[in-house]
Amino acid sequence: MTSCIRFVFLALFLTPCLSFAQTLTVHAPFDPGHYLPLDGTERWHRWLSEDGGSASIHAQSFASAAYLQAIGDPQAWNRSTGGFVRRLGSAYGANLVQNTMHESLSAVAGTDPRYFASSSTGFFHRSGHALGMTFLTYSHSGHLLLDVPQLAGIYGSSMVESMWWPHHFTALVQGVQTGHIQVGLTGAIHLAQEFSPELKRALHLKIGNRE
Repeated sequence: MTSCIRFVFLALFLTPCLSFAQTLTVHAPFDPGHYLPLDGTERWHRWLSEDGGSASIHAQSFASAAYLQAIGDPQAWNRSTGGFVRRLGSAYGANLVQNTMHESLSAVAGTDPRYFASSSTGFFHRSGHALGMTFLTYSHSGHLLLDVPQLAGIYGSSMVESMWWPHHFTALVQGVQTGHIQVGLTGAIHLAQEFSPELKRALHLKIGNRE
């Protein structure tokens, strides 16, 4: 129950940060007849523009660090300025690892790391699509399949991050627990991406585009 409460607060904090940072990118609904998979150059530019060098990683890392600072986790890093700096550095490292693992593994597996909006118009259908794309993706041939690269990036980065946390945190236990929360956060981000046109109208900001 505590983890669920923490996730809700972090999701509520993270989504506005992403919105105001104008980092929500969403592509037009998937069309198998016109689908073009990413080539190597496009994947590299995507990493630079959306994963490694965009405002998104700054917003996500700051939000994560602020959340951990608020709940005092890990306790060994107190709530001083130095503690926040350590949490911020940890969040940056974890996000870089996650994004890099996702992008590189998807290139090897031939899957698409982009988020494609739902072709439906109903709230529940669109929400279901957004949450479903947390676990699914498209292959280079346009077929839906389990998004192993994304899940590997989520859980792998959580395990890597625990390695530089205080010694009483174990990579497997802490990594899996944090990974579960990150899966939920990915779903929350997909929801924000799916409804970015509505958010744009509500917030009067350019927080996404449908290409």
